[in-house]
Amino acid sequence: MDVKILDVDYENLKSYISGDNFTAFDIFGATKYEDGYIFRLYAPNANRAFIRGDFSNWEDIEMYKDEEFGYFFKYIKAKEGDFYKYLLENNGFRFEKFDPYANYLDQAPQFASKIVDTSFEFTDDKWLKKRNKNFDKPLNIYEIHIGSWLKYGKNLNILDIADKLIFYIKKMGYSHIELMPLTEHPYYPSWGYQVSGFFAFTSRYGSINDLQKFINLCHKNDIGVILDFVVVHFAEDFYALKYFDGDSLYEPDYKDLQYSQWGSLNFDFSKGHVRSFMKSAINFWIEKCHLDGIRIDAVSNMIYNDGNKNRGLNKANIRFLKELNSYLDKRYPSLMKIAEDSSSYEFVTSKNGNDSLGFDYKWDLGWMNDTCKYFEIDSINRIKHQGKINFSMYYFYRENFILPLSHDEVVHLKKPMILKMNGSYIDRFKELMLLYTYQITHPGKKLNFMGNELATFDEWDENESLNWDILKFPIHDNFKKYIRSLNNLYLKNKAFYEKDFVEDGFSWKVVDDNQNSVFVYERRANDSRFLVVLNMTNTYKKSYEVSFDEDLTFIERLNNLSKDFGYDKEKRDDIKISKGENLKLELWEYEALVFEIK
Repeated sequence: MDVKILDVDYENLKSYISGDNFTAFDIFGATKYEDGYIFRLYAPNANRAFIRGDFSNWEDIEMYKDEEFGYFFKYIKAKEGDFYKYLLENNGFRFEKFDPYANYLDQAPQFASKIVDTSFEFTDDKWLKKRNKNFDKPLNIYEIHIGSWLKYGKNLNILDIADKLIFYIKKMGYSHIELMPLTEHPYYPSWGYQVSGFFAFTSRYGSINDLQKFINLCHKNDIGVILDFVVVHFAEDFYALKYFDGDSLYEPDYKDLQYSQWGSLNFDFSKGHVRSFMKSAINFWIEKCHLDGIRIDAVSNMIYNDGNKNRGLNKANIRFLKELNSYLDKRYPSLMKIAEDSSSYEFVTSKNGNDSLGFDYKWDLGWMNDTCKYFEIDSINRIKHQGKINFSMYYFYRENFILPLSHDEVVHLKKPMILKMNGSYIDRFKELMLLYTYQITHPGKKLNFMGNELATFDEWDENESLNWDILKFPIHDNFKKYIRSLNNLYLKNKAFYEKDFVEDGFSWKVVDDNQNSVFVYERRANDSRFLVVLNMTNTYKKSYEVSFDEDLTFIERLNNLSKDFGYDKEKRDDIKISKGENLKLELWEYEALVFEIK
């Protein structure tokens, strides 16, 4: 075949090298052409490149090199399903590499790339037309690790759990699923955060077509799908991106900048082709899989060098994030862009205008830390630490926040959520109900890791299924029922989400009661109001008063100590007060109350 036929459009290559290309997956990798495929590989520092695979009985076939742009190419009569590898040569040294743009990578020990068809006919137009960024809509996310939600053994396919998971999500009152990283990763205990193949769905759970079918099913059931995506670093395995063409192609040139705090290699976003590679990877998953959101991991490590504020801003990384988010906003106006950022950088979400990184949401890790620490304090001493509860609203309106209780909080000896509570066995359940009531009724969107709803006493283990058998015990089953009721109360009432980021959507009624550790606040929508009362201690209050200056009726909608959830409290009768009259409540130990106000 004439070599010229295999040439790539000049402007596409130019934009790839300059860092402005979002569709590099249409250039590199295996591209269908006539009755075969054109293979293209960017490896400017390699002297020679060969391809070997099923189509050649694993004999080496030398590739042509475009010296101007530094890529190799070859047309081969290969077919879908063929496995292949590249063999690169740099100054006489030869080494095998996978295809960075492959959509399927074999597991150890082969590590071969495979030609797959990524096309899929979605039937989710209705969903795509109505979805939005959810600023004034409910957003209650269930974070899930596919390999350990249910146990199916080593041959789990994501479709094996699809029907059960979708039914569970709808019943439990979650609006979205957040999938922990599903790009290919060699080390299973990394949970997908040390990636080798940024364009490949991990073969542990099937193929990219299986993922597409899964997402299509979710959309048919009005469930949104967010993908957790790793941007800042990559796995150090030599068959992958490390010293890809014999030189530091993807990582920094200086060795002291190459390794991250996790032992992986940092991407060097000062290099144009690296920016194009990652922009294209993210765009690939959104375009091919109809994702509703993308959550970028470890943004603080992008903002600051090594995530350390004292080492200064990483201007190349910040430029990358701004360019990425600007493109995604224009290309996918209803896509949610979420930052997992533990820094105090003040311009993360688009709420801050042109100076911002351009994300739609930021995880509020300050809220998470303060909340968990507060509930770890014994009941009698919580009066000294009220700021851990009320401080979040001092800064809340600076960004668009998600309140996360993620996988990071239930691993590495941090203890499961139930064991973070301080008290007796039974009190722990009441307190955890309090915590979740506070989370779900607090302004901001919500995220919980799978299993939080079970109040399990085990830390999460990626090698084990969630302990569903624990629901045989009534106290755990009733706890799960409470979470379901709480979630559905949230989903069905605009007061809990319509004005999340508008200041008149929230007001404290009791914020500094240092004698009783009771918090009371109101949530509002344009046409509805709710009152939340949280007794944060194990002290009974016979008549707790909250002042109002209008005629009101309070209708109890949720009580964690109700008979519905295994305790002994009857539903309160509606309470009517006149203007100037205080609302008087009998509050039981660790009681959480939600009233609708009429």
